[in-house]
Amino acid sequence: MPSIEVILNETADKYQKNTNIHNKNISQHAEFIITIYLSYLELKYMKKYLILFLFLIYGTSVFAQSDIKVMNYNLLNYPLGEMVNRIDTLSKILDFYQPDLLLVQELKSEQGLEDIAQELNALFGDYQAGTYVPQISNPANDWRLQQNLIYNGAVFELVSEAAIQTPYRDINYFQLRILEEDGTPSTDLLHTYVTHLKSSQGGANEQLRLSMVQVLNNHISLLTPESKVIVAGDFNVYHGGEPAYQLLLSDNGTNTLHDPIDMPEWASTYFPNREIYTQSTRLSSLDDGAGGGMDDRFDFILLSDQLMNPNATLAYQAESYQALGNNGTCYNQDLIDCSIVDNVSFDLLRSLYHMSDHLPIVLSLEVNEVVSTTDLPLSSESLIEIAPNPANTQIDLVRNETKPIDLRIFNLQGKLILAQKLLEQKTTIDIAHLPKGLYIIQTMDKTTSVFDVSKLLIQRE
Repeated sequence: MPSIEVILNETADKYQKNTNIHNKNISQHAEFIITIYLSYLELKYMKKYLILFLFLIYGTSVFAQSDIKVMNYNLLNYPLGEMVNRIDTLSKILDFYQPDLLLVQELKSEQGLEDIAQELNALFGDYQAGTYVPQISNPANDWRLQQNLIYNGAVFELVSEAAIQTPYRDINYFQLRILEEDGTPSTDLLHTYVTHLKSSQGGANEQLRLSMVQVLNNHISLLTPESKVIVAGDFNVYHGGEPAYQLLLSDNGTNTLHDPIDMPEWASTYFPNREIYTQSTRLSSLDDGAGGGMDDRFDFILLSDQLMNPNATLAYQAESYQALGNNGTCYNQDLIDCSIVDNVSFDLLRSLYHMSDHLPIVLSLEVNEVVSTTDLPLSSESLIEIAPNPANTQIDLVRNETKPIDLRIFNLQGKLILAQKLLEQKTTIDIAHLPKGLYIIQTMDKTTSVFDVSKLLIQRE
């Protein structure tokens, strides 16, 4: 068997050749380096030395990570509209992303909120909604829309909730406690605000947006310093210089908010990152909602200082923020004109197109917990079987255990391509949209913390 020094040196060389990342501290990439090394050599007997490698690199403890998946979505007058069975369309989107925390705007009824919670329960089990409270602010407004959330009861417990009154529309506030994997409450609280600022251009509407943000910022300023804060919603801001957007990101002590992708020039004529736009999914309006094509960034998730700190117990997962379904190839067009290369399937694009004139914003939060290296057992046998492998357009994953398995697929650059919980004995996954090449499949049984690493090769002529 080669020495550990040889293994690390050879692995680092392979890693650099496949990622074009140079002059990096090897400890920052250790787990992924070793994963790639194992997948190249296919020497399964080497897996038992992985913990020893991590021990040598990190010392006596390492970070165990799990993800909390967040989705923010303007549902467009839900559940009203001319489209029949909107819940079926929404279900396809939720089933694809599997959010642990769903933050929604434009709810028209309590029944609509209950329908979504029931659908998530049917898909994944143990989801709960906040309390539906009809709009309190601006009682003279006869077109009332409300915000709320639905959360994974295995990940969160709801501690408190409130409707914050503003000059135009309520801001809904929820205090969530994160649960440990065994279901016991942790000390981590997630302060979550869901808002829908006043729409449309013009000085009066900009002022209403600003006045709503002033109320929001005042509420955040009263939180305990260094709180974990999410502010999400349809902000309806037209450019990065708008006063409401500037105030959202202004200094608020240790609870200052940040835009995770930090692209304030999104409204400029030659802005290159058109994949961040969220409205409109339709070039021409359908029976409801706006048209105009994909050219506005109205929908956001902002995170506080603590959530942007990569060393915190709960932290933003770098590069996980995206407008689901927009890969930048359908600027000023229908969403269904977007290419499916490095994107979701066309079927999902079609669901997103019909569901709303907005796209959902998604991101992941990493739960970092320091554990002993002895608490990371490797499986002596594969947790899943992958067929076919090499594959072309789809793969079947068959569980070798009866317990649910968490699946992650990475490309060789270390980018997370897919994260999914395998609940059925056999799961079919569409990979037709993925470029050909080698991928790393990581599986984990969270009930035992046992994990396994496999490779997937996608081949096409």
